[in-house]
Amino acid sequence: MPSLAVVPDIHMRPSVFAHAVALEAEGHQVVLLGDYADNGPRPNDAGFLREVLGFCRETGTVPLIGNHDLAYLFPEDEGFRQNGFEPDSLAALAEVYAEYRPELRYAFRKQQYLCSHAGFSGVFMRVMESKYGVDTVDQLIAFLHEEEPPELYYQSTHNDGQAAFDGPLWLRLPQYRGALEAEGITQVVGHSSQSTIRVKHNLIMIDVRLPLLLEW
Repeated sequence: MPSLAVVPDIHMRPSVFAHAVALEAEGHQVVLLGDYADNGPRPNDAGFLREVLGFCRETGTVPLIGNHDLAYLFPEDEGFRQNGFEPDSLAALAEVYAEYRPELRYAFRKQQYLCSHAGFSGVFMRVMESKYGVDTVDQLIAFLHEEEPPELYYQSTHNDGQAAFDGPLWLRLPQYRGALEAEGITQVVGHSSQSTIRVKHNLIMIDVRLPLLLEW
């Protein structure tokens, strides 16, 4: 039976990464929801990050980008630095992120499941269509990865930012309004400090220590 194993934000937690290794060995397509650095039980460790991203490269596991990864993908931009940012680790982590940048993606779709770090809102979808002419999910996924439009990084006033809406690295569950539900798509995201799985409309938010296994 085809399956997709979605692993929540790792945040330097080897115990969470261990689930990805086990699930890949069982034959599942594995997706990591981003946020590899910051806020973990150990200081930011470039060696551990290399282990995670090297595993992805070797196995075809898909590593998505989270908001905590931006500080190290764009080390010169201080505005991307989040709680838990460790300046002493910046150079070493940035080097690893740069090495594995070709594998890192903003979104991944498998069948009816769309994975991103925090979710695509309706307003984000409408802006992408009106401003860039991207009007299907698959086109949007490719466009985000190739073009990296600034709207990816929008942070609304709900998240202490200044934009009118949140991009897919920042969207919070209270602002979610069921985007893509009519198309039969279920969004699976992380970006939560809750210790349980939460569901709203067609969005499943996980940030637990166990992954979510989806089958069809």
